[in-house]
Amino acid sequence: MRVGKLVKQDAQELCVIRNISSGGLMAHVTAHHAIGDRIEIELKSDVRLSGEVVWVKDGNIGVRFDGEVEVSDILTHRPGADGRKSRAPRLEVHGKAVLKCDDLQCNAEIRDISQGGMKVDVAQALIAGRDIVIKVKGLETMKGVVRWCREGQAGLAFLRPIPFDALTRWLEDRSAAL
Repeated sequence: MRVGKLVKQDAQELCVIRNISSGGLMAHVTAHHAIGDRIEIELKSDVRLSGEVVWVKDGNIGVRFDGEVEVSDILTHRPGADGRKSRAPRLEVHGKAVLKCDDLQCNAEIRDISQGGMKVDVAQALIAGRDIVIKVKGLETMKGVVRWCREGQAGLAFLRPIPFDALTRWLEDRSAAL
């Protein structure tokens, strides 16, 4: 099973890919979907598949791709076209985080999040390679590493991925509060 980012119009959610073939896939979803919905699924930072929902049942959907895909290319872990490692799908979110790095504690604005990390806006420069503690309301306190920091933003990698259910619940709670 692989986690993906599902985009429908202006909405986005995480989904779990149950199976995939050259013509389509089955995914477990948390949001409502209807037959005929046009969607896009991002499986890695450089793999996006578009298609149409053809069936819906018990929290799962069937998607028929717009064209055939090469499944082995999708499932193989290869560097992206730019030579960088493909990364997990990131969801654009806005929220608050408190970061603690050495003796520095600062507030940050979350810009995107995945199971493995997040991008934040920070007022103070963080040092790449430093350990960091990340607190976000509604999620367990996380330990991580600063991967990069430039122009008021920082990339943080979690030492342990956020469990799918915990991240999905956090995203749903945020959507319900809006």
